[in-house]
Amino acid sequence: MPLTPADIRDKKFHTVRLRPGYNEDDVDALLDRIEATLIALDGGPRNGELLTADAVREARFRTTRFSPGYREDEVDAFLDRVIAELAGRGLGRAAPSGPPPLPPRPVPTPEPAPAPRATTASEPAVPGMSAEAVRNKQFTITRLTTGYNEDEVDDFLDHAEFTLTMLTGGRPDRATLTARDVERVQFATTRARPGYDPEQVDLFLDALAEELRRYEGESEQ
Repeated sequence: MPLTPADIRDKKFHTVRLRPGYNEDDVDALLDRIEATLIALDGGPRNGELLTADAVREARFRTTRFSPGYREDEVDAFLDRVIAELAGRGLGRAAPSGPPPLPPRPVPTPEPAPAPRATTASEPAVPGMSAEAVRNKQFTITRLTTGYNEDEVDDFLDHAEFTLTMLTGGRPDRATLTARDVERVQFATTRARPGYDPEQVDLFLDALAEELRRYEGESEQ
């Protein structure tokens, strides 16, 4: 099906926090231009020069590592659809001609499921969330709907990762979070700029609180 302005406006990408990603502002700015182009092609008002397939293909984004960024493979795959759409509407070529094409983008290899942990007297009887799972957690980004402030969520996840590291290492005295802390935490919301999907964050916090309650129950026995 052809892409519509709403498809561009409502597009969401997952974010990465500890590996390279595309700068969100750079990607969002290009999406705004793509949306404006599709609006004009559909008979709506024209704001500025129409974007061509070649312009999208040649777009470059800054990369991030220590701040949230969009997953590169998701952005690249979506822009391939945009290039095909614009080319199909007469705005450039669907694929470059002349020089040999670039090699295909590597497909990320799914990470193997973690092996079950051996339980000990100091660990919960049921294997649960790990510090690594918290560190690698990703949430969908919202662009035009209410979201949670990314910096606040990321900072809280850092505390959660440290707490689980201490608990699994047999050092509950150094844990900085309790299940009650997780249940009561509140984050600032965003609307005019990207934020984490609140529903996804809330579900993850429910699982985190349940995991901490397991450790707290063990310590009371």
